[in-house]
Amino acid sequence: MGDLTAFTDSNVILNHLEGKLDLSELRNKYTLCSNAIVFSEVFIVYVKAITRKRSYELKKNPELIVEKKDELEELFTLFEIFEELEINKEIRNLAYEFVKKYGLLPNDALILATCKFYGIKYLISFDGDFERACKEEDIRLIDNISILTDKFSSNRKI
Repeated sequence: MGDLTAFTDSNVILNHLEGKLDLSELRNKYTLCSNAIVFSEVFIVYVKAITRKRSYELKKNPELIVEKKDELEELFTLFEIFEELEINKEIRNLAYEFVKKYGLLPNDALILATCKFYGIKYLISFDGDFERACKEEDIRLIDNISILTDKFSSNRKI
């Protein structure tokens, strides 16, 4: 792990799972953070992808999830590379302020509030909804794969 700390949004992890980028390369040079919101977002997308079922079908047929326990273990293990940041009442309250101020959806507001609370200056996300809020909150949004592969894979800090 390197000395740059960056919060990693769910869409970045999903791009890793799709083979579009390699989180292990980033992790070798940078401390990657996440929270329970990101875990939940990735987990449901992953479960739906490996079962090829919709949420309501999975809810009515939990055995479909149990049958995929080996694949789920692989996903669970992937999250071991992240520093898990707790969400507390202060983060929740800050997230509420971000919803009102920037019009962010609750999960995005919780992600941004987590960054702000823990003093994380870099948010890796391909979600354009963060652009204005990150700029105003003095958080650098790393928002495309080319920046990740070009700048993050070099020894330069951004």
